[in-house]
Amino acid sequence: MSDNTPSPVSQLTPDEQDKLRELTTQSWNLELAISGVAMFAILQLPDLLESVFSYLRYNYMTHTTGAAMMFPSLAYSLIRATCHVLFAAFLANFVMRAFWVGLVGLLAVFPSGIRYDRIPFSTPYAQQRMADELGPLDRYILWLDKRCNIVFALAFQFVFFLVVVALLYLLGLLIYLVIQPNVPANVWLGVKIALGALVAVFYLAIILLSQKKVKESPRGIRLHYRLAKLMQLMMMGLYRHTSYVTNTFYSNIRSGKLVQSAVIFMLVFFGVFILEYTNDFSRVNGRISPFNSRHLYSDRVDSLYIEPTVYDNQRPEGAFIGAASIQADVIREPYLRLFIAYPKALDTLLKQVAPEPAWSDTLSRQARRQQYAIWSSQQIRKLIRITVNDSAYAQPNLLFAKAGTQEQRGWQTVLVPGNLKTGHNLLRVALQDPRKKEADPLVSIPFWYVPEP
Repeated sequence: MSDNTPSPVSQLTPDEQDKLRELTTQSWNLELAISGVAMFAILQLPDLLESVFSYLRYNYMTHTTGAAMMFPSLAYSLIRATCHVLFAAFLANFVMRAFWVGLVGLLAVFPSGIRYDRIPFSTPYAQQRMADELGPLDRYILWLDKRCNIVFALAFQFVFFLVVVALLYLLGLLIYLVIQPNVPANVWLGVKIALGALVAVFYLAIILLSQKKVKESPRGIRLHYRLAKLMQLMMMGLYRHTSYVTNTFYSNIRSGKLVQSAVIFMLVFFGVFILEYTNDFSRVNGRISPFNSRHLYSDRVDSLYIEPTVYDNQRPEGAFIGAASIQADVIREPYLRLFIAYPKALDTLLKQVAPEPAWSDTLSRQARRQQYAIWSSQQIRKLIRITVNDSAYAQPNLLFAKAGTQEQRGWQTVLVPGNLKTGHNLLRVALQDPRKKEADPLVSIPFWYVPEP
């Protein structure tokens, strides 16, 4: 059936064809400008991604496990890997096009190009071999111009891919960070099973409808078309734009060479992705080092490990506080200034163990806000458990606060423990779920008390 499908005939008028030809011949200067601007923009993107991901990691991934924790990291690494490949593509186009400009200028100075019979220090045989292998300069310029155009088109095709990945990333975040916490566990399990079944059916349909016998049957043709329309929806509105590039390659390159190029590209891309994910995982989870382990070294237990971010005097400027922090690792004064972070992820648990009461309708908005603040403070004092060495603080006097340049929301208090020992001490912070007998530990912070002489 595809053999009988006619190729669309260009409907451009002679004036429009001349205009297109003029634009084609002058596109190289725009390519240089666009490639330079694109490379500059791509270099700025990782810093923006880092700030956004740091916010998400603190607020939504601190107390989460499973897919909700892994999905943002995978998507973040995928976008960073895409940026690396995209930068390499625009850089290759910039260098190739700059070299092409140099050759065009050289041909303008020497219109005859390479005169192989006048190459010094060479024999006639060598001159003939070079002429056969290299060919004329103008033909090489045309060949290089085509390659520059192809690389530039592929680079923008990759831009569309990056946009689709970013949109799918936002959709996934919406599902895992907004919808999931508000759905009961049994309902969410059913949703995951249903989504898994739909994905399995989708891939099975792709395999079955790709079979030659199925595609040639009347029903198979209709189903194949509907599947194609479904895949268009997954492109988030970019299908029409990407199709011009993709279908041009599909219809002008041999299928074997196209598949070979696609396999090589995917291997390179996923190689970059794996390296980027490994690097990001090691950087985000600095205490997990599978490739640099020691026989008698463990950093999995808070009370046996010095984490710089839990000390105000060691935490890098602008860094988030993970769970809690005190003023320093070596305390000179007989008190502890404690800040406990309140990431958004804790809301899932706190809304369950401390449901908001029904306020009187007769209260004004200002009075209701005041009552809510007092009630919130009372609830968190009941839920937070603080222990210094072997002494526990019953209902510590926690006040609402914001910490650091990131203005992290949380609770702050000043502890004046009477059981501080000269030397090593240990502060523990836990969350007491009323439905459980044991409290859930949030963090353990070792410190040393060295009083002023």
